[in-house]
Amino acid sequence: MNFVQFVATKTFLKHLGVAVLIFIILSWAVLASLGVYTKHGESANVPDFNGLTMDQIAKLESSKDFELVVIDSVYDASKRKGTVISQEPQPRSHVKAHRKIYLTLVASLPEQVSMPDLVDLSLRQATAILQTYGLKLGSISQVADIANNAVLRQLYHGRTIIKGKFLTKGSTIDLVVGSGLGGDKVQIPFLIGKTRQEAIMELRRFSLNVGTETYDQNTDSIDARVYEQEPHYTIGRYLNLGNPVNLIFRSSLDFDFDSYIRSYKVDTLRPDSLSTENNY
Repeated sequence: MNFVQFVATKTFLKHLGVAVLIFIILSWAVLASLGVYTKHGESANVPDFNGLTMDQIAKLESSKDFELVVIDSVYDASKRKGTVISQEPQPRSHVKAHRKIYLTLVASLPEQVSMPDLVDLSLRQATAILQTYGLKLGSISQVADIANNAVLRQLYHGRTIIKGKFLTKGSTIDLVVGSGLGGDKVQIPFLIGKTRQEAIMELRRFSLNVGTETYDQNTDSIDARVYEQEPHYTIGRYLNLGNPVNLIFRSSLDFDFDSYIRSYKVDTLRPDSLSTENNY
């Protein structure tokens, strides 16, 4: 009997039919068990847990349909400590029941960072590292030292702070840098028309400090722009590193800064505007 004759026999066909039937039954059983395991067809809307503590969430009947997992905490002074600040999936999402909901809570304490060692670095390097650590550059002062423009001391609230000391993220660090043998000088930056934040960033870029800040009457800090700076901006005028620049602000809502800036720059180019005393 050859193969073709064999597969045509009743015995073979009977066994083949039984095998197909068993395969169909097993496939149905597997699919049915998967449906039970994955809760196919069962779904729920994700509740809004934002602003609630874990104790409050535990008392909610709707929370029992999900597995809650706290994955992170962030500090936000405007939010109540220990409450949910974000969740994933988002509220009102349509998901399968009993899936995991990942929560981020408001930390009880501000985020802490370790103070880096800035001593012997250049002022530019120190500024970049402070930004990386989430710290702010405060005042820059100079002392006579051969290490020109290098950080000699790092201060927090007027006291030396050592490497590794923990600080609240966003703290301000003051730096003492060397002035070199002759003392470095920088061109006075042009700050007219800039916002307070822009002016401060520009002064920091030139290694200068913010002096007094004066606001014109009825000037809101949001709309304020630099109306005048002291010492005045003049081409060829220089300041020592760390010197202060005083800022006078005026509202941009009731003053034409564009015309004022054009006129201001023209005046600074006139020969009689150049100061004979370029250094402060």
